[in-house]
Amino acid sequence: MAFKDKLETINKLQQKIEAAGKLSKEVLQKINNKFRLDWNYYSNRMEGNTLTIEETKNIMIGNIDVHNKPLKDVMEMKGHDDAIQNILKMGKGELNVSEFRIKELHKTIMYEENKDDKEKIGEWKTDNNQIINYKDEKFDFVPASEVPEKMHELMNWLSAEKEKIAGNKKDKMHPVQLAFEFHLRYLTIHPFYDGNGRTGRILTNLILISYGFPPIYVKDEDKTSYYRFLAEVQAYNADAFLFFDLMANYLIRSMEIVNKAIEGKEIEEPGDLDKKLKMLDSELLLNNPEDEIKLKYSKESFLRNYESWIVDLIRSVVPVIQKYHKFFTGNTHNINMIYGGLHFQFSDEPLHTIIEKLQETITKELDRIGQNHQEFKIDIRYGNLIKGGLNTFGCYTSIIIKFEDIKYTIYRDEFDETEERFKPALVYERLLHKNLNDLEIEEISKKLGDTIYRYLDYQTKKVGLRK
Repeated sequence: MAFKDKLETINKLQQKIEAAGKLSKEVLQKINNKFRLDWNYYSNRMEGNTLTIEETKNIMIGNIDVHNKPLKDVMEMKGHDDAIQNILKMGKGELNVSEFRIKELHKTIMYEENKDDKEKIGEWKTDNNQIINYKDEKFDFVPASEVPEKMHELMNWLSAEKEKIAGNKKDKMHPVQLAFEFHLRYLTIHPFYDGNGRTGRILTNLILISYGFPPIYVKDEDKTSYYRFLAEVQAYNADAFLFFDLMANYLIRSMEIVNKAIEGKEIEEPGDLDKKLKMLDSELLLNNPEDEIKLKYSKESFLRNYESWIVDLIRSVVPVIQKYHKFFTGNTHNINMIYGGLHFQFSDEPLHTIIEKLQETITKELDRIGQNHQEFKIDIRYGNLIKGGLNTFGCYTSIIIKFEDIKYTIYRDEFDETEERFKPALVYERLLHKNLNDLEIEEISKKLGDTIYRYLDYQTKKVGLRK
């Protein structure tokens, strides 16, 4: 489901929530406790906090005496909970995101014992920061020197987009998209030395809540997808809407929780298969559509490949093969389909004649060609070196295209001087719908010519015909 379709789902869920009217104190308390606990627990856990969900509950009820856990983890969870409680008490329309508020929020949720680190809390970073993403590659966030300007620009952008929504302008964003885009922009700046993920998620939820939506949280099983999609947009120029689509899943989950609570249902979430499959589907969207399996082997798919590029490969290699005819006698080359009944020979015939006769043979044997996985083999056979005398030798090499269920693999012989023989080398491996291009075909032909020459050069020197 595309992001715009998920926005429709979100709108319908929101209409259902609003149609229920003012929530009872008991239902509202149940919803807030659920979001407060999961938001506290999962957001801090993402940043390495060691508190369990039970220990998080203890802190929420005022018991900060959690034994055998770092004081930093305890105090940061308490500060995070204080910030969340304030936001959950907000009403619709109460949006006030400013540079001052962001810095104050950072002071609330961060705790440091080291004096130098304490001085960094609530202040824009003074050193550049980066992450190692899921591809084990370094990604640099906005340089420290640019943070004040970039954060000022971000606040101006947010203010302008809020005004468009308030004025119902034609080019207004959906409030949900506004929240998610803010999230992306903020995390790309990464304005603080630490705590950027937590502040970013809190600010995103502040925007959502101010427009009447529930908060979102990223669970343990969501974390890999969250960081991967974020990295794809930040570092590899993926479409930002793929990330928004993922974030929409989290909001839909929260809205479904609210509706369940309104209906008096249990709101503890089972890890059901459907939700896992939805997440899997979203993650797979990142893969290149061209890497999808579109063809399986059949006579039709073979013929498609033959007409698309194999015939061009033959047109390219036959003239190269024939260049060496003058050195040998008894040159007879074969094109075979090992399991398909295709047996075709050629030698000095004109290229157009070879192509025409090969096409006739393929058409005649097409039904058999499509019955099994196949090997399309070009066997190059030179008889005897004409100038070799009693020391004459032949040359036997090949190009093989192996067709399997969903792919083809191309092998070309290379001459190994240490073993004094030809050995097949993998050249390309492709899905059946992906053709070789002209440059790749030209490269195979060139390497074929070079390989035959290397063999001829080596053998003539070895048997004493040349120095």
